[in-house]
Amino acid sequence: MIPVHVTAAKNTKSVVVLMTKIKSANDLNAIKEAARIITEGGLVAFPTETVYGLGADALNSEACKGIFEAKGRPRDNPLIIHIADMESLLNIVEVPGHKANKLMEKFWPGPLTLIFTKKTTVSDVISGGLSTVAVRMPDNEAALSLIKEAKTPIAAPSANISGRPSPTTAGHVKSDLDGKIDMILDGGNAVVGLESTIVDLSGTVPMLLRPGAITLEMLEDILGTVEIYPEIIFEDDKAPKAPGMKYRHYAPKAELTVVISKRKARISKYIRQKIGEIGGTCAILASQEDLEKYKNLKTYSLEPETLFAALRQIDKDGIKRVFVHGLDDTGINRAMMNRLRKASSGDIVDLDTVLFVCTGNTCRSPMAEAIWDSFKTGCLAKSCGIAVAPGSTLNENARKTLEIKGLSLQGFTSRQLTKNDVEEASVIFCMTKVHAEYVKQMTNDMWKVYTLSEYAGESETDISDPFGSELDIYEVCAKELETLISKIIENRNKKSL
Repeated sequence: MIPVHVTAAKNTKSVVVLMTKIKSANDLNAIKEAARIITEGGLVAFPTETVYGLGADALNSEACKGIFEAKGRPRDNPLIIHIADMESLLNIVEVPGHKANKLMEKFWPGPLTLIFTKKTTVSDVISGGLSTVAVRMPDNEAALSLIKEAKTPIAAPSANISGRPSPTTAGHVKSDLDGKIDMILDGGNAVVGLESTIVDLSGTVPMLLRPGAITLEMLEDILGTVEIYPEIIFEDDKAPKAPGMKYRHYAPKAELTVVISKRKARISKYIRQKIGEIGGTCAILASQEDLEKYKNLKTYSLEPETLFAALRQIDKDGIKRVFVHGLDDTGINRAMMNRLRKASSGDIVDLDTVLFVCTGNTCRSPMAEAIWDSFKTGCLAKSCGIAVAPGSTLNENARKTLEIKGLSLQGFTSRQLTKNDVEEASVIFCMTKVHAEYVKQMTNDMWKVYTLSEYAGESETDISDPFGSELDIYEVCAKELETLISKIIENRNKKSL
């Protein structure tokens, strides 16, 4: 085993960790020894009600650097500070406001992290260079005892190699960090199994940065309006506002695809079909309720408290491809879908997608795509062509027409229609009867292929191709598209998209 150097105490002494101790979190002497390690600048993994945390003295920036080294964690990814009493909070953040007090009174100790404006006692190492800091009070006796015994707040992200599924047992921690940290306190299985909810209270309106066991609905009951911060799955130049928001997380080694639809039967049909095509070591991750649809196939249970354990077991079992039977984005399911989207690096198959089809995918279908999305139905649109010239993009007059309507398709590239596009779409709107007949030859599900005018309840007239015409002809085409799409959306409750 290659030893890892960990900075010790509040000085420059370096120690070498050759083997990580594992002791019971129920042993008071073990708690005292772990607290001593923390105060001397070492690293201790400890249980919380959410997942296991990798702790260091939050007021010792050199010790906190060891967390990043042990985990292989990017330095701009902030850490959460764990406290055991309100006095500690006031030493590291500016005075909490009324909304923060209401949340702390209701949910602390518990799986809720709050973002505050930090004091100078908190180093940029912990906050990722931000003026804010994330703080929570865990609802776990061993964690609280450790913090009290160490007499210092403890900075602690999840105790795993960065990017891997979070640990919910001491064994998971050992698998990732053995030999890289000083001690693991074994407190058994984590009760919640998902990282804490994170709420930013540093702005005017509370913002949900990461969903968890404290759900959006629970927060709204206390605070009223709560905004939801858009998820960032891939790396970019933007600093994350809180832990776990920017980089790929929770990922097994297996390739993971999340399949979503408002109709569960459509999900199971798609997954069965894909596994039949791929063969080999495929598996399904689904809730207990949905597992009944996948008899005779390799399955894993998708539940909040066992999600990360399942992802780790998938790797142990040598599974190469996993299809996740998606959940609705409400309650605790919102938190699970958040983790799954990150674990899949955004590989989401949305079977409720509306597909527009024309010939070259340079004017009619792209304009229809942009117009549909402008209605913000929650059902996304995409477009394809049946005869796309390589390198084609949005026609200039089509671009100008959308611009006049205040719409755009930035970076649009024309797409050749494929069998996968047809399979994954919830409903397919073709510009002409010829296009519809072409698409029907690509699928057994001919019931989901329509001309746009047919589905809108109009006579089956084709949408004329404006290609090569003046701008005013494109504007007429766009107006026709908007009228038909508007009628479809008005009647969307009568037809399931």
